[in-house]
Amino acid sequence: MKTRRLLTAMLSAAALCAVAVTAMAEDTPEGYVTFYADKTVLGQGLVVEPVSVPYYEGDNGFDVVQRAADALVADGDWGSYIEGFADADTGAEIPAEIAAVCPEMWGRNTEGYLCAYDYTAESGWSWFLNDEYASVGIGDYVPADGDVIQFRFTVYGYGCDLGVDNTSWGGNPALVEAVQTAELAELAAAADTASDEYVAAIKTLGTFGVSQAEIDAACEAFAAEPAPDADAADDAVSTSPDTGAEGVAALIGVTALAGMALYVSKKR
Repeated sequence: MKTRRLLTAMLSAAALCAVAVTAMAEDTPEGYVTFYADKTVLGQGLVVEPVSVPYYEGDNGFDVVQRAADALVADGDWGSYIEGFADADTGAEIPAEIAAVCPEMWGRNTEGYLCAYDYTAESGWSWFLNDEYASVGIGDYVPADGDVIQFRFTVYGYGCDLGVDNTSWGGNPALVEAVQTAELAELAAAADTASDEYVAAIKTLGTFGVSQAEIDAACEAFAAEPAPDADAADDAVSTSPDTGAEGVAALIGVTALAGMALYVSKKR
């Protein structure tokens, strides 16, 4: 009777470990994307600094954005969209290039958030994927590992103040140079936030009308960082929630089964 109870307990332990491993596998991210949001057209820098965001099976763009930031979602004629992001109003310092074409501006409409139709009738959040103006709504976007999602506030010409040329459909030409910021955002998201390189990257990403040369220089600064100590890396203990806990659960399960086999062998 005691033998039967012990065998039952061991089998139960092994089964529970198997369930734990399965559950952990289901919670493992399928990949990561980089996300950031800026309000440089207001002279206020970034709303959300670059961050690496996990995504899971079945996620769409809304899931990723709302995992990275406090965002308001609204419904429009063409589906749902990001209406605003939580953001403190620190006082707009409108760049001269924008003030020249938008002489009349009002303030914000929703306390604690920066939203569409704040400041001008053409304002809102334009989003870019890997430096390209997005061709689909964020709800239709399917995350892919390594993507960079850039949400940028615009107040003039539906993105013309962000470097978008809208003359193809009768809109306004780009007000500033279009620049590529995805690489810098990705580097910043992976960097030590206390490092000089990170601070410089945030300042660059948060500056209106920044040139591509300045962005490239900020990227090169990361490449100039000293390589990590290989010996220290070898001595470090992995704390990954995706492999560490799963490995422990698997080890317990194997140990339980081995113990059960040994016990049965001795009884025989």
